Amino acid sequence: MTFENELGSEFATVISTYGRIVRFRYFTYTYPGAGSYYDDDLTLTQSGTDSYVSGVVLPINGKQGSADAYLMEQGRILMNDSKLYVQGTVNTSGLFRVSVGSPPLGSPTSSEYGLVEGGAVTWPMLGSPIYKRLYIRYLTNGSLAEEG
Repeated sequence: MTFENELGSEFATVISTYGRIVRFRYFTYTYPGAGSYYDDDLTLTQSGTDSYVSGVVLPINGKQGSADAYLMEQGRILMNDSKLYVQGTVNTSGLFRVSVGSPPLGSPTSSEYGLVEGGAVTWPMLGSPIYKRLYIRYLTNGSLAEEG
């Protein structure tokens, strides 16, 4: 087994041991108006089925010099956003909404989050994805405004 595969395997073990169940809901987006490409003229349609993975949720580190503080200075994330760490092989293409603490069968979700634009960062080693860090923002109304 190569070092990068072993590292990815160890990270997966830590995530599954200490993580929480996370539901990923994927969407496709369309611009309904002909020739209208404004940010607020967007419709999201759920695509495919939800997937359930294990992930670790951590708070933003606002300490000066940290990567999170740099993104806060740019206005890309807020102090009350969160970071979600998942395995590097998890599909995040088309991901717009994340539910933390939601078992696949039954119970309602405990918290609904939206993925911050550009908030999925993959950390590879020698071409193998080790983990992904997703910046997520709590949805106060439980859904995205553009959901159709």
